[in-house]
Amino acid sequence: MVGNQVNKPLSQKLLGEAVLVFVMVLIAYGYFSAERDVNINSRLALVKAFVDEGRLEIDSYHNTELYTVDKSFFNGHYYSDKAIGSSMLGILAYYPVRWIYVHEDVRLTPRLFREWLTFLSISLPTALLAPLFYVLTKQITKSAGRGLILSLAISLGTPLFAYGTAFYGHTLAATFFFLAFSLWFQAHQRQKISLPLSFFSAFLLGFMVITEYPTAGLAIILGCYIIFVLFKLGQLANWRLYGLFFAGIMVPIVVVFYYNHSIFGSPFTFGYSHEVNNAFNEAHSSGFMGISWPDLWVVYFQTLHPSLGIFWLSPILFLSPIGWTYMAREKNYRAELFFSLISILFYILLISGYYMWWGGVAYTPRHIIPILPLFILPLVFLPKKYSIPILITSVISMLQNVAMTACTREGLFGYLQSLIVDRHIPTFIGMPLYQVCYQNILADNLMNNRGQQLLSLGGLPSLAPLFALEILLIIAFLIIQTDKNAGNKEGR
Repeated sequence: MVGNQVNKPLSQKLLGEAVLVFVMVLIAYGYFSAERDVNINSRLALVKAFVDEGRLEIDSYHNTELYTVDKSFFNGHYYSDKAIGSSMLGILAYYPVRWIYVHEDVRLTPRLFREWLTFLSISLPTALLAPLFYVLTKQITKSAGRGLILSLAISLGTPLFAYGTAFYGHTLAATFFFLAFSLWFQAHQRQKISLPLSFFSAFLLGFMVITEYPTAGLAIILGCYIIFVLFKLGQLANWRLYGLFFAGIMVPIVVVFYYNHSIFGSPFTFGYSHEVNNAFNEAHSSGFMGISWPDLWVVYFQTLHPSLGIFWLSPILFLSPIGWTYMAREKNYRAELFFSLISILFYILLISGYYMWWGGVAYTPRHIIPILPLFILPLVFLPKKYSIPILITSVISMLQNVAMTACTREGLFGYLQSLIVDRHIPTFIGMPLYQVCYQNILADNLMNNRGQQLLSLGGLPSLAPLFALEILLIIAFLIIQTDKNAGNKEGR
């Protein structure tokens, strides 16, 4: 059984513990720098063009220092074809970084540009998921140990880790989605919601949509949960809440409409409509931005198939169906049960219809990352007898995902070409994690990391400082808990 229903404000001790968990995850995310690729470069080129040149055209960068084939061409100019949410945060981060380097008369190299913007715009916001996980788990289970394990298991034991080190939009969308849900979850438990929080939650959802367009469906599902919470709060007829919510969600969306209108002359014309790459243009012109009807075989490939299935990469997720069965026994959390289940199933089905569901040159189906934080909900409700399975699967998940984050993608493109034929996996060939990733690690083909940069370490030893730091932080966390328990006993 879990603890009593959450109905008290967050304590100072709980917030302090959550901050320590945040630091653990932020250090891990900040330790690596994802290698350049055309997807990342497309987003960063928009940041560069806007801040350095005061324009939206990426003409100066798309074929030089930020080479990309992920671009649009319209009226004689090149533009990023990506949703602009991550680039908007990048612009906000780039202004102070650029000012400091200019003020200190130091050259901001392309690599430093990419690393600073990735850390400030992606890693830092994504790491905020960890304290959210911890607070939710601790409030429900009353267990600091369970909170720590599950927070690290989802933050570092799923592809949130790898993509929290790269300038994509997936982990940002995941953060905005889960933070918006958390605000309404707390409102449900405490039986109150403020007007500013209603506006902020809507703003987060709007920003999520302009960061990853397919997440619009998730915003609708969360909207249904919000209506339920308002009903439980007796606020269903509070039109001020609806007005602020509408205003909050429209602020980011209006920015995108203005961006589209400035470039293409219509707020409803997106970059995907003018792709330079003929294959991308053809694919995105079918269905909705490349998404057609769901494919149940692809659902299997994304989840349970050993080659690319997310459950094999992060085996902690195998325990989630068991957690949902225990969650169903808790009357106070039935709404959250249905919300998490429906959101996860809907999004996996949606992405199964995407023409490139595996995400291109990727070790995992990266497009389903926005729903990964929701797996914390069923895992929280696993009873104490599952502590050992939780610990074992969490450790395996973290080791596998740190490996995926630490290695390069050398040889991955060819492997995926042999693995996937016409969007399907005809036979079981193997796991890219073992066939490609581990081979790269053994060959010292590692992603750039701080052990290499700051300590001139090479190969596997370059990962040692990260493990040492994390172990020290975990020991500090355990010491704090031991001291608190001793103090509680003396108080009695």
